[in-house]
Amino acid sequence: MTLRRSPSAARTGQVPFALVGMLSIIVMILLILMALRLRPDAQRASADDTNLRVYCASGIAKPVQELIDDFNERMGARVEIVRTGGSGELAGQVATEFESGVERGADLVVLADDLLLEKGRDGESIAEIFPAAIQRPVIAVAADSQLEIDSLADLVNRPGLNYGLTSNRAAIGKLAREVAGRDGLLEPLEANRKTDAENVMTLAQALVTGNLDAAILWDTTVNQLNQANQQPVLKIAALVDPQDEFSGEVGLGVVSTTRHPTLAIQFARYATAPETGNPTFRQFGFTAQPGDQWEEVPEIHLYLGSMFTPVLEQQVREFARRQGINVYPRWEGCGKLVASINSITDPDLFPDAFLACDFRFLEQVQDRFESPVTISSNEIVMAVQRSQAEGIESPQDLLASDLRIGICEPEQSALGWLTRQLLSSPPYAGLYEQLEARSAVTVDVGPTLVSQLLAGGLDAALVYRSNVMADPQSMQQIEIISLAPSTHSRAVQPWAISKGTKNRQLMQRLLEMIVRSDTINRFEQAGFQVETPEKD
Repeated sequence: MTLRRSPSAARTGQVPFALVGMLSIIVMILLILMALRLRPDAQRASADDTNLRVYCASGIAKPVQELIDDFNERMGARVEIVRTGGSGELAGQVATEFESGVERGADLVVLADDLLLEKGRDGESIAEIFPAAIQRPVIAVAADSQLEIDSLADLVNRPGLNYGLTSNRAAIGKLAREVAGRDGLLEPLEANRKTDAENVMTLAQALVTGNLDAAILWDTTVNQLNQANQQPVLKIAALVDPQDEFSGEVGLGVVSTTRHPTLAIQFARYATAPETGNPTFRQFGFTAQPGDQWEEVPEIHLYLGSMFTPVLEQQVREFARRQGINVYPRWEGCGKLVASINSITDPDLFPDAFLACDFRFLEQVQDRFESPVTISSNEIVMAVQRSQAEGIESPQDLLASDLRIGICEPEQSALGWLTRQLLSSPPYAGLYEQLEARSAVTVDVGPTLVSQLLAGGLDAALVYRSNVMADPQSMQQIEIISLAPSTHSRAVQPWAISKGTKNRQLMQRLLEMIVRSDTINRFEQAGFQVETPEKD
């Protein structure tokens, strides 16, 4: 924009008042921007508002704190443990905060019991879960103890033995009772114990100070205490569950009400990645469960059949924002997607997951993907302009009319292939060649046919029910006419994760987003029939 002086200003040499005001505003804006550049913290509301608050089970606090320190230094973040305790206690606190609407509670919770995290997700207080590590229950004694305890039965049935375990609110206490219940030892376990500590570290300290002869602890608790001292202070006398049927699965749960979901998810990814989190957990005696490869901002490639665009496009964008990732979705006919999959040579460009319009197309590349789960099915229908729909009840009626008809190309799309199969089989055997010869257009995806119906370029077309129902305008102008039931009248949509993806857990979270209730409602409103896949 060019600033011009008025004729009078040019003659007198005076600057107009409006120009002075505009220049003043520009100067003020520049000063503010310079101040923010020099003081980046000026953009923060308050220290408390920007901290990521973590509740952490006592027995896991040491490796988690080390990971927090590493993450904060690397990322310039402000993650901190603000509360420790037993897993049951912390899970109960998170649930209470959720139900009562506490404004500033936990953002992330780390528990030694994955079932508590699952319960939290079922109750909607936990949004995402990240498996981190495994620990096992053991019978521990002092390092210099001469006691020989060879089993849980030996522990609970030995007269005069001063042993302890945690309450049922801690994961180790809950698990020990489950093992004892299985082995018929629950009654003596409860009757003969000498203490009922609230968390595993309190119990372990009682053993270290000599207040107990033995205790049921995590193997990792023994390891951590020994590392913290110059000489070992505890040793493992026996396994609580030699059959290894029961173990404690450590997990991180992102609290659904967090103000900072992206930061919480980023830290959870860091804490479970093979390159960053796993070595720290192993250092403290845990068996690490590897998560996705660590990247500050992962890049995801998705292949999705074009029928899903109106249902999932917005959800995929929202998922990417929450997860803090870059997503590159490709929405096309499945024939084109399969051809592209077969031609990809760069592994970084290979799709991390494929949501196909029909199983037939996934089957062509199944060797490169994991076992699929069925998401939905979609019915093929006749879509006819309402003004032209009178007397049209079947494909035969279309052939007997002078309507302009559109179909999909059978090699490029699942819809086209199924249309050909449908009209080549009873009760429509022999109709496909006639309809193909009569068709005014042949395109690669159903939405193109619907667009041409709305624009008046076509009178009728064979499309998916969702192609019409996904758009309210289409429903006003187009009549949907069902076809006779057939094995070829319905496409079944599978989801499959790439075998080579570096982000399997991320793709699993995307699947969980797709099958959650609000997204499923969008599927159903768009005319899909939904099937909820079983969890891994």
